[in-house]
Amino acid sequence: MTRETDILDRLAAQGNLRSLKTLRTQGTRLCTATDDGRDYCNLSSNDYLGLADLTLQRAFLESLDTTGRYLLGNPSSRLMTGNSPAYDRLETTLARSVGAETALVLGSGFAVNSGVLPAVTEKGDLILADKLVHASLIDGLRLCDGTEWQRFRHNDMDHLATLLRKAQGKSYQRIIVVTESLFSMDGDFAPLGTLAELQQQYGFLLYLDEAHSFGVYGPASRPGTGLLAAYNAAHPDIPLRAEYHVVTFGKALASVGAALICSRATKELLVNRMRPLIFSTALPDISLEWTRYLIERLAEFEPRRQQLHRLIELLNTRLAPAVPYRSQIIPIMAGSNENALRMAAALREAGYWTTAIRHPTVPQGEARLRVSLCANHTPTEIEQFATLCRQLG
Repeated sequence: MTRETDILDRLAAQGNLRSLKTLRTQGTRLCTATDDGRDYCNLSSNDYLGLADLTLQRAFLESLDTTGRYLLGNPSSRLMTGNSPAYDRLETTLARSVGAETALVLGSGFAVNSGVLPAVTEKGDLILADKLVHASLIDGLRLCDGTEWQRFRHNDMDHLATLLRKAQGKSYQRIIVVTESLFSMDGDFAPLGTLAELQQQYGFLLYLDEAHSFGVYGPASRPGTGLLAAYNAAHPDIPLRAEYHVVTFGKALASVGAALICSRATKELLVNRMRPLIFSTALPDISLEWTRYLIERLAEFEPRRQQLHRLIELLNTRLAPAVPYRSQIIPIMAGSNENALRMAAALREAGYWTTAIRHPTVPQGEARLRVSLCANHTPTEIEQFATLCRQLG
């Protein structure tokens, strides 16, 4: 027996063996290559607004300037020859949409989160991170050479305040608090108001990941620009500053890539020190232009956002959870890995494609189905799904 097969056998015994499945998706439907073309209602996509829309894509392609040298590819890093004008156009559009100085676009949210903190921190800094931040941020923390970092209990502002008070007696150069505005597995929000009060009191810098809120939330003045913008529009007296503000394009925008919204000085530093930027191939122009096309139309997608929130309320009404669902990310708790797999299989048999999220992705005993609602789901689909969930217990 090889080491590989021994590890795989242990994963299988723990209910943690994963495999890649060949799937074909279109809108809120998908089918597999092994089920004779049977199609499913897709509840596992992060296309929250339903922007993976053929009509939108056709309109975009018709508007596209195809004179770019590398429309479908970009065989170089940005620091070599890959920094095409499409990058400048997208970063300018994004910064303008949120009212920031500038932005830096990379190939994925994982690249941003694993690369920013190691590039901007040094020995003498302190990072305080929420216990449930994404795995990419954990990898970024581990790469912070010489920088001290600690974790605070999930959304526990009292625990964070305690750590900040203790840090006051030490000679840290800078303190950075790291959290998400909308958490990807629990679907809950960070308490931005309390964070703003703590920031005023202690003066820390904030790293805020808005991967799952950008596009879905935002104030009337800047629709779709995220929960930070929504909070600051509603609370101008106690604003919250995010010196490192992350948004991604592969979720609500149905595109690819991610960006750090930041100051010009931070961007210049990252261009010089951020390894995922320096050593990665640039994105093709077609991806950058598709993202820009959607950002320019964020306000037009308000009916989709309203429909998405109606579906969240519908699921609350039908399932009546102890704690109401507040976002488009719905955790259906299963407990054990085995029970999560059983529930996913039963729902799949009934025509609903859900994903079992298991330990160690989530804590032991907190395995779940992670359900993602899309504005294009029909009320009937969601009502039937709720009925099936009640039957599964």
